[in-house]
Amino acid sequence: MNKEKVKNRFLSNQMLFIGMSLAGVYWLLDSFLSLFLSAEETLLERMIGLDLNEVWMRIIVLCLFAIFGSHAQYIMNERRRLAEKAERDAATRERFQRLLSPALAERVVSGALTVEKGGESVEATVLFADIRGFTAISENTDAAEVLQLLNEYYECIVDVVFKHEGTVDKFIGDAIMVIWGAPVRHHDAPYRAVKAALDIQHALIGFNHDRMDKGKPPIEVGIGINTGELVAGYIGSSRTMSYSVIGDTVNTASRLCSAAKPGQIIISESTSNALPIQIAVGPLDPLKAKGKYHPIEVFEVVGFR
Repeated sequence: MNKEKVKNRFLSNQMLFIGMSLAGVYWLLDSFLSLFLSAEETLLERMIGLDLNEVWMRIIVLCLFAIFGSHAQYIMNERRRLAEKAERDAATRERFQRLLSPALAERVVSGALTVEKGGESVEATVLFADIRGFTAISENTDAAEVLQLLNEYYECIVDVVFKHEGTVDKFIGDAIMVIWGAPVRHHDAPYRAVKAALDIQHALIGFNHDRMDKGKPPIEVGIGINTGELVAGYIGSSRTMSYSVIGDTVNTASRLCSAAKPGQIIISESTSNALPIQIAVGPLDPLKAKGKYHPIEVFEVVGFR
C-alpha cells in the first residue's frame, strides 16, 4: 500500500475526531469572544457558558460537528471499500479471463459462480488438440511467421472453447489442453468437449481457406478426449501459481491425441459412454499407449446423427 493510500485511510478513520476537534475549537473561540462581549459574569462563567441558551447553542453546534465528522467518515470509508473491491474484482477478472470464457469470468467475479481453489479430486473431461506436421512447418517457415500462425490458430480455437465454456489449462507449443468439469462444474462435460472438438475441426475449414488464399499451406489437427477422475488445484511456487489438473486421466487424453490422425477425434470409452445418442461414434482398434499395461478401448467421433 503506497503512502497516499495510507494517508487517505488515516484521514477517513479520523473524521469523527476531526469533527469533535472543530467543535472544540468553536467552543474556545466562542468563549474567547464572550470575554469581550460580557462583563457581568466571572472569567470561568464566560469560558464555560453558564447561560442556558448559550450552553444549548454550544451543545447543538458540538453535535452538528460530530454528526458531520461521523457522516464524512462513513462516506470516505464506503468509497475506500468500493475502490478496494473494484481493484480486487479487476484482478480476479484478469486472472480468470485467461482460463475461462468472459461470461464465466464475470459470473466468478460477481459471486454467482464459485471456483474451488483447493486441490480436490473431481471427474472432468480433458481435451488435447495438436497440429499435425508442425515440426516440418517450423523448419521451412520463418520464426516470426510460425509465431503468427500459432497466435491466429489459437485465436480461432480459444473462441470455440469459450463458446462451450471450457477452461484453457495451458498451451504447449502447438498443442492446447482444455478442461470441462474443473474449476467450473458441468454435468454434461463429455458432450461439451466432443461438441467443441467437432466445432474446432469445422472452424479450421474456414481458417485454412484464408491461409490458402494467401498462398500458405493448410494445417490439420488431431484431437484426443478422455473423461475420468483427476486432481484439480493450484500448482506452482509461492511466487507464481496457476490452476491445472493432473492424473492418469490427463495422461491418457494426451496419448489419445498423439494417436489421432489429421482431422480425427479419438475419445476414450468413458467419454463415449457419457455421450448422448445424438453423437455418432465408431469403434477403433484398442490403443496400446505408452505406460499402459492393457490396451485402451477407443472410439472415433463421426459427427451428429
